[in-house]
Amino acid sequence: MHTYWLISYSICITLFLFIVPLEANVIEGKVINSRTGEPLIGANVVIMENNRGTASDRNGYFRLERVPDGTYTLRVQYVGFSIVKKEVTLPAVAEFIAIEMEESAFEIDEVIVTSSPLGSPVGYQPAQSLSGESLQRRAATSIGEMLDGTPGLAMRSFGSAPARPVIRGLDGDRVLVLQNGERMGDLAETAADHAIAMDPLAADKIEVVRGPASLLYGSSALGGVVNIFNEDIPRYWSRGASGTLALQGASMNNAAAGFGRIMYGTSHWVTTGRISYRSAGDIRTPEGVLPDTFIRNFTGGAGIGYGNDRSNGGLTINFLDKTYGLPEAIDDPDEAVEIRMDRISLHGRLHRELSGFFKDFEFRMNSALYSHKEIEIEREDDGTADEEIELDFTQSTISSTITARHGKAGLLSEGAIGVNILYRSLDVGGEEALTPDARSTVFAMFVYEELPLLNNLRLQFGGRLEGYSISSIANEQFPDAYMSRTSTTISGSAGLNYRPLQSLEMGFQFARAHRTPTVEELFSDAPHLGTGKFEIGDPVLKNELGHGLDLFAKISTRSLQIEAAGFMNSIDNFIFLRPTGEIHAPSGLPVYIYESDNALLTGAEIYLQTLFSDRLHFETQLSYVRGSRRDAESTPLPFMPPLRGNAALMYDFGSWWIGSKIQWAKNQHRVIEGESVTDGYVLFGIEGGYRLHASGRHVVSFKINNIFDTTYRDHLSRVDGRDNPMPGRDASITYRWYF
Repeated sequence: MHTYWLISYSICITLFLFIVPLEANVIEGKVINSRTGEPLIGANVVIMENNRGTASDRNGYFRLERVPDGTYTLRVQYVGFSIVKKEVTLPAVAEFIAIEMEESAFEIDEVIVTSSPLGSPVGYQPAQSLSGESLQRRAATSIGEMLDGTPGLAMRSFGSAPARPVIRGLDGDRVLVLQNGERMGDLAETAADHAIAMDPLAADKIEVVRGPASLLYGSSALGGVVNIFNEDIPRYWSRGASGTLALQGASMNNAAAGFGRIMYGTSHWVTTGRISYRSAGDIRTPEGVLPDTFIRNFTGGAGIGYGNDRSNGGLTINFLDKTYGLPEAIDDPDEAVEIRMDRISLHGRLHRELSGFFKDFEFRMNSALYSHKEIEIEREDDGTADEEIELDFTQSTISSTITARHGKAGLLSEGAIGVNILYRSLDVGGEEALTPDARSTVFAMFVYEELPLLNNLRLQFGGRLEGYSISSIANEQFPDAYMSRTSTTISGSAGLNYRPLQSLEMGFQFARAHRTPTVEELFSDAPHLGTGKFEIGDPVLKNELGHGLDLFAKISTRSLQIEAAGFMNSIDNFIFLRPTGEIHAPSGLPVYIYESDNALLTGAEIYLQTLFSDRLHFETQLSYVRGSRRDAESTPLPFMPPLRGNAALMYDFGSWWIGSKIQWAKNQHRVIEGESVTDGYVLFGIEGGYRLHASGRHVVSFKINNIFDTTYRDHLSRVDGRDNPMPGRDASITYRWYF
């Protein structure tokens, strides 16, 4: 079945190659720094009416071809500069357009496509975007480490490799991590020892939606979405060769990483290729080395794209080969645990503009074959080592979405309808196979609409109907296992966006979201080597059903940006892993069982950034979440992050910057029985960097985290008992060349 689906989608995605390009006008110009006159390399120049665009080249020039007659708005965006909008009318006498951009710490009207299929800057729930230098300054070994400390986000850690984002106290299968809008096909969400199948250096942009997003993405988006974008299939490009080279190093674990991307474009065609390698040793803490936390990672990909005045899209194939250690057997130097994972994936996208009621449609597809082995290594006295595959996963995944956007229809200003399918085939083997094999299928339809109530007040509403089926299938360790269950769920949301002033925006959203239990939660009955637990599932667990309320207010001026958000998420049948206090005699591991109860999570986030002068700016954020069962005692939920925040003071001279930062967390004493408490901590650091324009754009950044080598323990660490501290002092440097 997997092969037939893959062939069918590949045929569909290549149909756009037969679309005949149309002759039309050309828009060309140059993007420069208004203060210095220097060209800005890699500025995004987009026609807002049709979302077509390009990037300025090494001399700041840009060119948009095959633009039909009409009046358009160019939107020019560059990190560290205010967004520029310029109106252009065609046909017109050929004119070279000069775009002068002013330096600014803030970017207003950020378009976050993950929260809406309409490509609109109007927001109804808190969301944020990181790209360019903001990503480089956060350079780290994993996506979880990169996002740790942004508003509402924390990090679930079990060493660096499997670190994963936690949004408002929810993690695992409740936080959906996407690649270019589609599911990645890995197993990162199922257990704390599983890593995300993507290297951080390959990310060009990361968008985060805080709060329920099941309307667009279905199960696993009950807590939020992290969408990782890269340029494997570019939406716009310049003629000729362009690309990026990046190098990264860190002292805490002797890490070294390299990344390269090359892109060559013509009028209608573009080819892309990328490759990256990462190697890191064991984590060093103030109390010594945390063994078996090394990483080796090799990834790459190649793709081809095509575009004309009506369509763009392409195909890309990617691979990943990753090996990392787990600090599961740290008390026994003669025993080690490794995870070896491989993934190969085929990703396709087609965007086509239409005439009539529907303005355009987009087709996305990702097909992945993923292999994951958990290896137990016994070191002998003679120096040899015996390896045994304790757990072996092989998963095939197809994820696809078709979205069609329409224009004005009666009172509705615009909207979208879509179809989403997901198919997974999971085979489980090894001496300690955790579950039976499983097959699951999702088919869903969704609608998303916006209605202007007043000039400054908009209403959003939508719904999603989703059918889900899962079957357990016998394997060697579960010879009698067979169970099939189906469910139909309805998700929906309604929200308001109010903008009384250009600098003030307020949003409200109420959402009904859901999550279906995972294979592990339903069928586990075996020791799990990676996490050091004997896990027991429950096949009668019900779907989680959440009702979430989000409110936010945002003030954005030239010298000040403030965003405050509050939320409440009531979840029925909330599933969690509870320690029983028993020991499984054959394996010697503590017994944990999956069970459910009704839960309530409430909290808030606040973010502030201000300019004290043209060069000196300050930013800070604070995040809080309280998770409890909805019982008489308000029993705490496990693994809830404590009150935490950070602050940074930066001086930016234009060509270079320097600053200091502080990160802190309160103690967490609201724990369940058997869960360790953690004390608060304060960490200090510094960072800086240098920018150079010569044969492209060069950016070098450095940072020193935990500069005083403070011993601290993070409440979301999954290292056994949290007896081992988090990383000590870490000096890192990152270099990027855009050419």
